[in-house]
Amino acid sequence: MSAIIWKCFNQAEMRIGLMSFCPDWVFDIAVAKAAMDFLSTEVPIYAVSNKYAEGLSEKYSSITKEQISEPAESLLHFLAEVNAGDEAVTFLNGFVYFRYNYEATNKPRKLKPMFGEADEAVKVKGFDGELALKHFKAYVFALRSSSAPVAPGGWRLEIEENTLHIADVSRRQLSILDAFN
Repeated sequence: MSAIIWKCFNQAEMRIGLMSFCPDWVFDIAVAKAAMDFLSTEVPIYAVSNKYAEGLSEKYSSITKEQISEPAESLLHFLAEVNAGDEAVTFLNGFVYFRYNYEATNKPRKLKPMFGEADEAVKVKGFDGELALKHFKAYVFALRSSSAPVAPGGWRLEIEENTLHIADVSRRQLSILDAFN
């Protein structure tokens, strides 16, 4: 099947809802970014979570702000348990870097596949808050044992060149006024 026909077929499937779920790695990034943005701004977690929920819902099946905020809070609780302190944002950013750039510890993600998009919707819902927390815990423990990739100095999702939808969502500005919506 030619690439054009395949792309049209995939777009038609997405319109009728056959392939509309957010990939788990994109969801994990949104959850970690919500926690990270909460720590680095004066905006409440539900407002930050709403930014990511609305952004992901533009491309995938509807995601609520609770689906983002609850696991984001779990990530923050875990960071408090391990006494991350000032390193909390570093751990979160490293996790975002890892999930964005790697499928597994030594397997880079193909961000520019030959067909389709790297963050294309999936047919089966594979994400949830507990799984995001599990992935984050595994990353932090691997990071502490020096077996996980670390984000290069100055790396942020917002400036990433391979712009996927989640990077576009993370670039959206928040203000304290978003807390009243």
